[in-house]
Amino acid sequence: MTGDVLSVVVEELKDRNALSGVRPHEITVGESVVLVELFVEDGDSGGNERLAGLAHNPERDDASASVSVPRDLATLLAPIEGSKTDSSADGSIDRAIAVATLNALSSPYIEWESGDPMALLPPSVDVVATVGLFAPALRKFADVEVRVIEREPIGAVETPDDVTLRPFRPTETTMAMSGADAVFVTGSTFVYGGLERYVAAAPELASLIVVGATATVLPRPLFDRGVDVVAGAEIADPDRARRAVEAGACGTDLHNRGVRKVYTENESSTNLRLR
Repeated sequence: MTGDVLSVVVEELKDRNALSGVRPHEITVGESVVLVELFVEDGDSGGNERLAGLAHNPERDDASASVSVPRDLATLLAPIEGSKTDSSADGSIDRAIAVATLNALSSPYIEWESGDPMALLPPSVDVVATVGLFAPALRKFADVEVRVIEREPIGAVETPDDVTLRPFRPTETTMAMSGADAVFVTGSTFVYGGLERYVAAAPELASLIVVGATATVLPRPLFDRGVDVVAGAEIADPDRARRAVEAGACGTDLHNRGVRKVYTENESSTNLRLR
């Protein structure tokens, strides 16, 4: 595979003619996430309709209610199109908007299943490694060691009595993932960079899950890199989701507010299944 995952997704969408007849409609920047809405005037997605996608907002302190909407799709996708490596990721709001745009464009072409893979781990899992701290999800784990790789120091985190939390720095990724039964990589790595490095570092026999609203892209380029499950967020009600984003809702708070948790599995995977 040439190019990073997102640039490959762009090319696959172009092959599907998914960018034809699509124009930007509205961009909403919330405290934690950005929401991009597109209008499909014609094309394979089924006539005139709205598409919507979310992504992590890396500039939380500078959030505003809205930003200007460019007239063309190419301007929105420019921060990610044509890159050859995720080292080009700059953690900017423009890149987050580009990722949200890609999620919106991908949405008609993914067959999702409802559910949360973090809540579907089988009892045989003893060690879980996560890239990014999923604090609300820790209560879904039971009798496991959770190794969290974070760019910033982790403060006090409340965990269930039978869950052991161990923090690691990105430079300690190999150590953190060693012996892990399951590895969860946050979709925010699409914005900050590092996705390809973390995916490559995961143990061969570990179940590898890319998770989060930011990861709601066409899954094949991720499956081709060995990812077993892509868990994202489907926007069922863009208007309700927009109001929640404007109110400062984070990824977890958006669930059941126009957004639902979904996932899709790599059918060719032979690793531990999550259902």
